[in-house]
Amino acid sequence: MKLFYRVDPAQYGEMMNQVKEHFQMHEEVDEEKTMLLMEDETKIELVSGSYNPHTDDIASIRVVLVDDSLRDFFDSVFGEPYRVK
Repeated sequence: MKLFYRVDPAQYGEMMNQVKEHFQMHEEVDEEKTMLLMEDETKIELVSGSYNPHTDDIASIRVVLVDDSLRDFFDSVFGEPYRVK
């Protein structure tokens, strides 16, 4: 399942950090893109976010879940997704 969120840039860093801490994920940062990865991808494949303060008005987050039951947690952190695949 893929979840797509749009969040307030002022809260973007805090939200990503909350997910990172909760699941003890590894963080990789490449310019305006942040990726959170787990060593064991049996529940979460990837959490990626992007925000460029020079060109973006909103931060975008994509969550790729293996375990769909985790969606409630991500909705509680990021809000209602604008798209679900």
